[in-house]
Amino acid sequence: MTEKEFLILYQKKRGFKNIHEAKEKINLFWEALFEALETNDSVSFRGWGIFEKKIVPARRIMNINTKKIQYSTPRKSIRFRTGSVLSNKINIDEE
Repeated sequence: MTEKEFLILYQKKRGFKNIHEAKEKINLFWEALFEALETNDSVSFRGWGIFEKKIVPARRIMNINTKKIQYSTPRKSIRFRTGSVLSNKINIDEE
């Protein structure tokens, strides 16, 4: 499913006037989630899942051209773990 197909489905389910309004609502959700992750390490939705901030450590990398060993910078990434309700709903739909 593409983003446009998802937006059309979301628009029909929520009764929005156009796709742009549906996209604004989804963007508001993501902005609020990212703001919450800036202040907290995790955001959990009951039964749906947990968004967690994870620190990825520096890795050892070899530059192919110079044959020198370099290190990447440590960074933060967002990890999502599915909850029981969401995983059960997905598994039921596949059968």
